[in-house]
Amino acid sequence: MFAVIRQFLQRVRFAQLLRIVVYSTLGFFATVAALTYAGMAATALIRRRRDFRFPHKPLDPVWVDGERLKIFNYGHVTFKDMLEVIDRAEESIFLETYILKSDIIGQRFKAHLIRKAREGVKVYLAFDGFGSLLMPFGFRRWPREVNVTVYGPLHSYLSFLWLGTYTRYHRKILVVDNKTAYLGGMNLGREYATTWRDTHCRIDGVKAREVALAFVELWNRRHWLLTSKRIVLPFEVDDRPDQKIYIRESKPSRVFGNFTIRDAYLEGFENARSHIMLTNPYFLPDEQLCGALHRALERGVRVDLIVPEKSNHLIVDLLARPFYHELIERGAHIWLYRHTVIHSKTATIDGCLSTIGSANLDGRSQINHEINMFVVNEEFAARMEEMFQDDLKNCREAGPDDFGRPSVVRLAFEYIARPVRSFV
Repeated sequence: MFAVIRQFLQRVRFAQLLRIVVYSTLGFFATVAALTYAGMAATALIRRRRDFRFPHKPLDPVWVDGERLKIFNYGHVTFKDMLEVIDRAEESIFLETYILKSDIIGQRFKAHLIRKAREGVKVYLAFDGFGSLLMPFGFRRWPREVNVTVYGPLHSYLSFLWLGTYTRYHRKILVVDNKTAYLGGMNLGREYATTWRDTHCRIDGVKAREVALAFVELWNRRHWLLTSKRIVLPFEVDDRPDQKIYIRESKPSRVFGNFTIRDAYLEGFENARSHIMLTNPYFLPDEQLCGALHRALERGVRVDLIVPEKSNHLIVDLLARPFYHELIERGAHIWLYRHTVIHSKTATIDGCLSTIGSANLDGRSQINHEINMFVVNEEFAARMEEMFQDDLKNCREAGPDDFGRPSVVRLAFEYIARPVRSFV
Protein backbone atom coordinates (compact mmCIF):
# COMPACT_ATOMS: atom_id res chain seq x y z
CA MET A 1 0.00 0.00 0.00
CA PHE A 2 2.73 2.48 0.99
CA ALA A 3 4.78 1.49 -2.07
CA VAL A 4 1.87 2.35 -4.36
CA ILE A 5 1.44 5.74 -2.67
CA ARG A 6 5.20 6.41 -2.97
CA GLN A 7 5.17 5.62 -6.70
CA PHE A 8 2.15 7.88 -7.21
CA LEU A 9 3.84 10.80 -5.44
CA GLN A 10 7.00 10.34 -7.50
CA ARG A 11 5.06 10.56 -10.75
CA VAL A 12 2.88 13.52 -9.84
CA ARG A 13 4.39 16.97 -9.59
CA PHE A 14 3.82 19.11 -6.53
CA ALA A 15 1.49 21.54 -8.36
CA GLN A 16 -0.62 18.68 -9.65
CA LEU A 17 -0.75 17.10 -6.21
CA LEU A 18 -1.79 20.39 -4.64
CA ARG A 19 -4.51 20.80 -7.26
CA ILE A 20 -5.82 17.30 -6.56
CA VAL A 21 -5.91 17.94 -2.80
CA VAL A 22 -7.67 21.29 -3.18
CA TYR A 23 -10.27 20.03 -5.66
CA SER A 24 -10.91 16.90 -3.60
CA THR A 25 -11.36 18.96 -0.43
CA LEU A 26 -13.69 21.44 -2.12
CA GLY A 27 -15.64 18.60 -3.70
CA PHE A 28 -16.03 16.87 -0.35
CA PHE A 29 -17.39 19.94 1.41
CA ALA A 30 -19.59 20.83 -1.55
CA THR A 31 -21.10 17.36 -1.30
CA VAL A 32 -21.62 17.74 2.45
CA ALA A 33 -23.28 21.14 1.92
CA ALA A 34 -25.55 19.71 -0.79
CA LEU A 35 -26.54 16.74 1.39
CA THR A 36 -27.22 19.08 4.33
CA TYR A 37 -29.43 21.28 2.16
CA ALA A 38 -31.28 18.26 0.74
CA GLY A 39 -31.75 16.75 4.20
CA MET A 40 -33.21 19.96 5.61
CA ALA A 41 -35.55 20.32 2.63
CA ALA A 42 -36.71 16.70 2.95
CA THR A 43 -37.30 17.06 6.70
CA ALA A 44 -39.32 20.23 6.18
CA LEU A 45 -41.43 18.48 3.53
CA ILE A 46 -42.01 15.23 5.44
CA ARG A 47 -42.84 16.90 8.74
CA ARG A 48 -45.07 19.60 7.31
CA ARG A 49 -48.21 19.74 9.43
CA ARG A 50 -51.74 20.75 8.60
CA ASP A 51 -53.36 23.72 10.27
CA PHE A 52 -54.79 22.72 13.63
CA ARG A 53 -57.11 24.86 15.75
CA PHE A 54 -55.44 24.67 19.14
CA PRO A 55 -56.69 26.71 22.15
CA HIS A 56 -55.40 30.30 22.13
CA LYS A 57 -57.73 32.77 23.78
CA PRO A 58 -56.56 36.42 23.90
CA LEU A 59 -54.89 37.63 27.09
CA ASP A 60 -55.35 41.11 28.53
CA PRO A 61 -52.25 43.33 28.80
CA VAL A 62 -50.61 43.97 32.16
CA TRP A 63 -48.84 47.08 33.46
CA VAL A 64 -45.61 46.24 35.29
CA ASP A 65 -43.19 48.86 36.62
CA GLY A 66 -44.55 51.45 34.18
CA GLU A 67 -44.32 49.10 31.18
CA ARG A 68 -47.24 47.70 29.21
CA LEU A 69 -46.79 43.95 28.59
CA LYS A 70 -49.00 42.04 26.17
CA ILE A 71 -48.68 38.24 25.77
CA PHE A 72 -49.41 36.71 22.36
CA ASN A 73 -50.11 32.99 21.99
CA TYR A 74 -51.09 32.76 18.31
CA GLY A 75 -48.76 33.60 15.44
CA HIS A 76 -51.36 35.05 13.07
CA VAL A 77 -52.46 37.64 15.63
CA THR A 78 -48.85 38.37 16.59
CA PHE A 79 -47.70 39.00 13.03
CA LYS A 80 -50.68 41.26 12.33
CA ASP A 81 -49.85 43.33 15.41
CA MET A 82 -46.16 43.51 14.47
CA LEU A 83 -46.93 44.71 10.94
CA GLU A 84 -49.27 47.40 12.28
CA VAL A 85 -46.52 48.69 14.57
CA ILE A 86 -44.00 48.58 11.70
CA ASP A 87 -46.38 50.68 9.59
CA ARG A 88 -46.44 53.35 12.33
CA ALA A 89 -42.63 53.55 12.56
CA GLU A 90 -41.16 57.04 12.27
CA GLU A 91 -37.46 56.64 13.05
CA SER A 92 -36.08 53.09 13.18
CA ILE A 93 -36.93 49.40 12.86
CA PHE A 94 -34.72 46.59 14.19
CA LEU A 95 -35.80 43.09 13.15
CA GLU A 96 -33.85 39.93 13.99
CA THR A 97 -35.01 36.35 13.53
CA TYR A 98 -33.65 32.83 13.33
CA ILE A 99 -35.86 31.67 10.44
CA LEU A 100 -37.29 33.98 7.79
CA LYS A 101 -39.48 32.12 5.31
CA SER A 102 -40.07 33.29 1.75
CA ASP A 103 -43.79 32.41 1.93
CA ILE A 104 -46.72 34.81 2.21
CA ILE A 105 -45.74 35.89 5.76
CA GLY A 106 -42.13 36.54 4.80
CA GLN A 107 -43.28 38.42 1.70
CA ARG A 108 -45.54 40.63 3.80
CA PHE A 109 -42.79 41.53 6.24
CA LYS A 110 -40.41 42.21 3.36
CA ALA A 111 -42.90 44.49 1.60
CA HIS A 112 -43.67 46.47 4.77
CA LEU A 113 -39.98 46.88 5.64
CA ILE A 114 -39.09 48.06 2.14
CA ARG A 115 -41.96 50.55 2.11
CA LYS A 116 -40.93 52.06 5.44
CA ALA A 117 -37.27 52.22 4.36
CA ARG A 118 -38.27 54.16 1.24
CA GLU A 119 -40.25 56.54 3.44
CA GLY A 120 -37.01 57.42 5.24
CA VAL A 121 -37.20 55.12 8.27
CA LYS A 122 -33.89 53.43 9.14
CA VAL A 123 -34.54 49.71 8.71
CA TYR A 124 -32.15 47.01 9.93
CA LEU A 125 -32.76 43.30 9.31
CA ALA A 126 -30.67 40.38 10.59
CA PHE A 127 -31.31 36.66 10.31
CA ASP A 128 -29.37 33.47 10.97
CA GLY A 129 -27.59 31.96 7.98
CA PHE A 130 -28.16 28.36 9.08
CA GLY A 131 -31.75 28.76 10.27
CA SER A 132 -32.64 30.41 6.95
CA LEU A 133 -30.43 28.13 4.85
CA LEU A 134 -33.39 27.09 2.67
CA MET A 135 -34.25 30.70 1.78
CA PRO A 136 -34.36 31.11 -2.03
CA PHE A 137 -31.65 33.33 -3.48
CA GLY A 138 -34.23 35.62 -5.03
CA PHE A 139 -35.76 36.36 -1.63
CA ARG A 140 -32.31 37.26 -0.28
CA ARG A 141 -32.16 40.30 -2.58
CA TRP A 142 -33.15 43.51 -0.80
CA PRO A 143 -32.98 47.13 -1.99
CA ARG A 144 -30.15 49.29 -0.70
CA GLU A 145 -32.49 51.25 1.54
CA VAL A 146 -32.76 48.21 3.84
CA ASN A 147 -29.68 47.29 5.88
CA VAL A 148 -29.46 43.48 5.84
CA THR A 149 -27.00 41.20 7.62
CA VAL A 150 -26.83 37.41 7.65
CA TYR A 151 -25.40 36.16 10.94
CA GLY A 152 -23.11 33.13 11.02
CA PRO A 153 -23.50 32.02 7.39
CA LEU A 154 -21.60 29.05 6.01
CA HIS A 155 -19.64 31.41 3.80
CA SER A 156 -16.85 29.05 2.73
CA TYR A 157 -15.90 25.39 2.64
CA LEU A 158 -13.50 25.95 5.53
CA SER A 159 -16.16 27.53 7.78
CA PHE A 160 -16.38 24.31 9.77
CA LEU A 161 -12.92 25.10 11.21
CA TRP A 162 -14.26 28.28 12.85
CA LEU A 163 -16.01 27.80 16.20
CA GLY A 164 -18.45 30.62 15.45
CA THR A 165 -19.97 28.53 12.65
CA TYR A 166 -21.60 26.31 15.28
CA THR A 167 -23.14 29.28 17.09
CA ARG A 168 -26.67 30.07 15.99
CA TYR A 169 -28.34 33.46 16.24
CA HIS A 170 -31.57 32.17 17.69
CA ARG A 171 -33.17 35.41 18.92
CA LYS A 172 -36.51 36.72 17.65
CA ILE A 173 -36.59 40.50 18.13
CA LEU A 174 -38.53 43.43 16.73
CA VAL A 175 -37.98 46.98 18.02
CA VAL A 176 -39.76 50.00 16.53
CA ASP A 177 -38.65 53.56 17.35
CA ASN A 178 -37.01 52.24 20.56
CA LYS A 179 -40.46 52.43 22.16
CA THR A 180 -42.12 49.12 21.28
CA ALA A 181 -40.39 45.75 21.33
CA TYR A 182 -41.34 42.13 20.73
CA LEU A 183 -39.48 39.00 21.81
CA GLY A 184 -40.25 35.33 22.22
CA GLY A 185 -40.10 32.10 20.26
CA MET A 186 -41.88 32.93 16.99
CA ASN A 187 -39.99 32.70 13.71
CA LEU A 188 -41.43 34.42 10.65
CA GLY A 189 -43.38 32.17 8.29
CA ARG A 190 -46.86 30.87 7.48
CA GLU A 191 -46.23 27.65 9.40
CA TYR A 192 -45.61 29.66 12.56
CA ALA A 193 -48.70 31.82 11.97
CA THR A 194 -51.36 29.12 12.11
CA THR A 195 -49.82 25.68 12.66
CA TRP A 196 -47.38 25.97 15.57
CA ARG A 197 -48.34 27.03 19.08
CA ASP A 198 -45.82 29.64 20.26
CA THR A 199 -45.52 32.62 22.61
CA HIS A 200 -44.35 36.19 22.08
CA CYS A 201 -44.54 39.29 24.27
CA ARG A 202 -44.92 42.94 23.32
CA ILE A 203 -43.25 45.57 25.50
CA ASP A 204 -44.36 49.21 25.34
CA GLY A 205 -42.15 51.49 27.38
CA VAL A 206 -38.57 52.19 28.39
CA LYS A 207 -37.67 48.47 28.53
CA ALA A 208 -37.95 48.36 24.74
CA ARG A 209 -34.65 50.24 24.73
CA GLU A 210 -32.87 47.28 26.32
CA VAL A 211 -34.10 45.00 23.55
CA ALA A 212 -32.85 47.60 21.05
CA LEU A 213 -29.46 47.66 22.77
CA ALA A 214 -29.28 43.86 22.54
CA PHE A 215 -29.90 44.07 18.79
CA VAL A 216 -27.40 46.88 18.27
CA GLU A 217 -24.63 45.21 20.29
CA LEU A 218 -24.67 42.14 18.05
CA TRP A 219 -25.10 44.20 14.88
CA ASN A 220 -22.11 46.42 15.71
CA ARG A 221 -19.99 43.40 16.59
CA ARG A 222 -20.71 42.05 13.13
CA HIS A 223 -19.77 45.40 11.53
CA TRP A 224 -16.84 46.31 13.76
CA LEU A 225 -14.68 47.19 10.75
CA LEU A 226 -17.39 49.09 8.85
CA THR A 227 -18.01 52.20 10.92
CA SER A 228 -20.53 53.48 8.37
CA LYS A 229 -22.85 50.56 9.18
CA ARG A 230 -22.54 50.80 12.95
CA ILE A 231 -25.54 51.97 14.99
CA VAL A 232 -25.27 54.45 17.87
CA LEU A 233 -28.05 54.68 20.45
CA PRO A 234 -28.25 57.61 22.91
CA PHE A 235 -29.06 55.50 25.98
CA GLU A 236 -27.65 52.67 28.10
CA VAL A 237 -28.94 49.57 29.87
CA ASP A 238 -31.01 50.22 32.98
CA ASP A 239 -29.14 48.35 35.72
CA ARG A 240 -31.24 49.34 38.74
CA PRO A 241 -31.28 46.48 41.30
CA ASP A 242 -34.99 46.78 42.16
CA GLN A 243 -36.43 46.21 38.68
CA LYS A 244 -39.49 44.06 38.05
CA ILE A 245 -38.58 43.34 34.40
CA TYR A 246 -35.21 41.94 33.37
CA ILE A 247 -33.90 41.41 29.84
CA ARG A 248 -31.36 38.58 29.86
CA GLU A 249 -29.14 37.27 27.06
CA SER A 250 -26.98 34.24 26.39
CA LYS A 251 -23.72 35.31 24.79
CA PRO A 252 -21.60 32.37 23.63
CA SER A 253 -18.55 34.57 23.07
CA ARG A 254 -18.11 34.46 26.83
CA VAL A 255 -16.88 30.89 26.82
CA PHE A 256 -16.27 30.75 30.55
CA GLY A 257 -18.77 33.43 31.55
CA ASN A 258 -22.24 33.29 33.05
CA PHE A 259 -25.13 32.27 30.83
CA THR A 260 -27.65 34.52 32.50
CA ILE A 261 -30.81 32.89 31.10
CA ARG A 262 -29.83 29.43 32.30
CA ASP A 263 -28.68 30.85 35.64
CA ALA A 264 -32.01 32.65 36.10
CA TYR A 265 -33.88 29.38 35.48
CA LEU A 266 -31.56 27.61 37.93
CA GLU A 267 -32.13 30.21 40.64
CA GLY A 268 -35.88 30.05 40.11
CA PHE A 269 -35.93 26.24 40.44
CA GLU A 270 -33.79 26.33 43.59
CA ASN A 271 -36.01 28.93 45.27
CA ALA A 272 -39.38 27.45 44.23
CA ARG A 273 -41.71 26.72 47.13
CA SER A 274 -45.13 26.01 45.60
CA HIS A 275 -45.20 25.16 41.89
CA ILE A 276 -43.24 25.32 38.64
CA MET A 277 -45.02 25.50 35.27
CA LEU A 278 -42.68 24.92 32.33
CA THR A 279 -43.28 24.84 28.60
CA ASN A 280 -40.30 23.88 26.45
CA PRO A 281 -40.13 22.16 23.06
CA TYR A 282 -36.58 20.78 23.34
CA PHE A 283 -36.02 19.67 26.92
CA LEU A 284 -32.42 18.47 27.32
CA PRO A 285 -31.28 20.12 30.58
CA ASP A 286 -27.81 19.79 32.05
CA GLU A 287 -27.07 18.08 35.37
CA GLN A 288 -27.43 21.25 37.45
CA LEU A 289 -30.87 22.09 36.05
CA CYS A 290 -31.98 18.47 36.49
CA GLY A 291 -30.68 18.48 40.05
CA ALA A 292 -32.54 21.71 40.84
CA LEU A 293 -35.81 20.24 39.55
CA HIS A 294 -35.25 17.02 41.51
CA ARG A 295 -34.60 18.97 44.72
CA ALA A 296 -37.73 21.04 44.11
CA LEU A 297 -39.77 17.84 43.83
CA GLU A 298 -38.22 16.57 47.06
CA ARG A 299 -39.36 19.81 48.78
CA GLY A 300 -42.93 19.09 47.69
CA VAL A 301 -43.01 21.57 44.80
CA ARG A 302 -45.42 20.60 42.04
CA VAL A 303 -43.64 20.52 38.68
CA ASP A 304 -45.67 20.59 35.45
CA LEU A 305 -43.89 20.42 32.09
CA ILE A 306 -45.56 20.77 28.69
CA VAL A 307 -43.60 19.35 25.73
CA PRO A 308 -44.65 18.37 22.21
CA GLU A 309 -45.93 14.83 21.81
CA LYS A 310 -43.93 14.88 18.55
CA SER A 311 -41.65 17.82 17.92
CA ASN A 312 -40.00 18.76 14.64
CA HIS A 313 -36.69 17.21 15.82
CA LEU A 314 -36.81 13.42 16.05
CA ILE A 315 -33.34 13.17 17.62
CA VAL A 316 -34.31 15.57 20.41
CA ASP A 317 -37.48 13.57 21.07
CA LEU A 318 -35.43 10.40 21.52
CA LEU A 319 -32.72 12.00 23.66
CA ALA A 320 -35.28 13.67 25.94
CA ARG A 321 -37.05 10.42 26.89
CA PRO A 322 -34.74 9.54 29.83
CA PHE A 323 -35.27 13.02 31.35
CA TYR A 324 -39.06 12.66 31.12
CA HIS A 325 -38.97 9.15 32.58
CA GLU A 326 -36.88 10.20 35.59
CA LEU A 327 -39.03 13.27 36.28
CA ILE A 328 -42.22 11.16 36.21
CA GLU A 329 -40.66 8.66 38.61
CA ARG A 330 -39.85 11.52 40.99
CA GLY A 331 -43.40 12.86 40.90
CA ALA A 332 -43.41 15.48 38.13
CA HIS A 333 -46.30 15.83 35.70
CA ILE A 334 -45.30 15.65 32.03
CA TRP A 335 -47.94 16.87 29.59
CA LEU A 336 -47.75 15.95 25.89
CA TYR A 337 -49.09 18.63 23.55
CA ARG A 338 -51.00 16.87 20.77
CA HIS A 339 -51.52 17.25 17.01
CA THR A 340 -48.98 20.03 16.46
CA VAL A 341 -45.72 21.49 17.77
CA ILE A 342 -45.73 23.68 20.85
CA HIS A 343 -42.65 25.87 20.45
CA SER A 344 -43.06 28.15 23.49
CA LYS A 345 -40.13 28.73 25.82
CA THR A 346 -41.93 29.92 28.95
CA ALA A 347 -42.04 29.33 32.69
CA THR A 348 -43.96 30.51 35.75
CA ILE A 349 -42.74 29.85 39.29
CA ASP A 350 -44.77 30.27 42.50
CA GLY A 351 -47.23 32.61 40.79
CA CYS A 352 -44.66 35.42 40.85
CA LEU A 353 -41.65 34.89 38.54
CA SER A 354 -42.26 34.39 34.81
CA THR A 355 -40.19 34.25 31.65
CA ILE A 356 -40.79 34.40 27.89
CA GLY A 357 -38.04 34.18 25.31
CA SER A 358 -36.11 32.26 22.69
CA ALA A 359 -33.96 30.00 24.91
CA ASN A 360 -34.68 26.30 25.21
CA LEU A 361 -33.62 24.25 28.22
CA ASP A 362 -30.86 22.44 26.36
CA GLY A 363 -27.14 22.66 25.80
CA ARG A 364 -27.55 24.21 22.35
CA SER A 365 -29.15 27.34 23.84
CA GLN A 366 -26.03 27.88 25.94
CA ILE A 367 -23.88 28.24 22.81
CA ASN A 368 -26.49 30.21 20.86
CA HIS A 369 -27.33 33.89 21.01
CA GLU A 370 -30.61 33.96 22.96
CA ILE A 371 -32.79 36.55 24.69
CA ASN A 372 -35.45 36.18 27.41
CA MET A 373 -37.54 38.53 29.48
CA PHE A 374 -38.02 37.76 33.19
CA VAL A 375 -40.90 39.41 35.04
CA VAL A 376 -41.46 39.53 38.81
CA ASN A 377 -45.16 40.33 39.08
CA GLU A 378 -48.16 38.34 40.30
CA GLU A 379 -50.65 39.74 37.78
CA PHE A 380 -48.36 38.92 34.85
CA ALA A 381 -47.78 35.44 36.31
CA ALA A 382 -51.56 34.99 36.53
CA ARG A 383 -51.80 35.65 32.77
CA MET A 384 -49.03 33.12 32.17
CA GLU A 385 -50.76 30.50 34.31
CA GLU A 386 -54.04 31.19 32.52
CA MET A 387 -52.27 30.50 29.21
CA PHE A 388 -50.70 27.34 30.66
CA GLN A 389 -54.08 26.02 31.79
CA ASP A 390 -55.48 26.75 28.33
CA ASP A 391 -52.64 24.74 26.76
CA LEU A 392 -53.41 21.79 29.03
CA LYS A 393 -56.75 21.41 27.23
CA ASN A 394 -54.81 20.12 24.22
CA CYS A 395 -52.52 17.85 26.26
CA ARG A 396 -52.57 14.36 27.65
CA GLU A 397 -50.56 13.47 30.73
CA ALA A 398 -47.70 11.08 30.09
CA GLY A 399 -47.44 7.96 32.20
CA PRO A 400 -44.56 5.61 32.99
CA ASP A 401 -45.42 3.49 29.94
CA ASP A 402 -44.83 6.43 27.56
CA PHE A 403 -41.15 6.57 28.45
CA GLY A 404 -40.66 3.09 29.85
CA ARG A 405 -37.85 0.65 29.27
CA PRO A 406 -36.38 1.41 25.82
CA SER A 407 -35.37 -1.19 23.28
CA VAL A 408 -31.75 -2.22 22.73
CA VAL A 409 -31.68 -0.23 19.48
CA ARG A 410 -32.91 2.92 21.22
CA LEU A 411 -30.42 2.50 24.06
CA ALA A 412 -27.62 2.16 21.51
CA PHE A 413 -28.79 5.28 19.69
CA GLU A 414 -28.99 7.30 22.92
CA TYR A 415 -25.48 6.18 23.88
CA ILE A 416 -24.03 7.10 20.48
CA ALA A 417 -25.85 10.46 20.29
CA ARG A 418 -25.07 11.53 23.86
CA PRO A 419 -21.73 13.26 23.03
CA VAL A 420 -23.44 15.57 20.51
CA ARG A 421 -26.44 16.32 22.71
CA SER A 422 -25.28 19.90 23.27
CA PHE A 423 -25.14 20.58 19.52
CA VAL A 424 -28.56 19.19 18.54
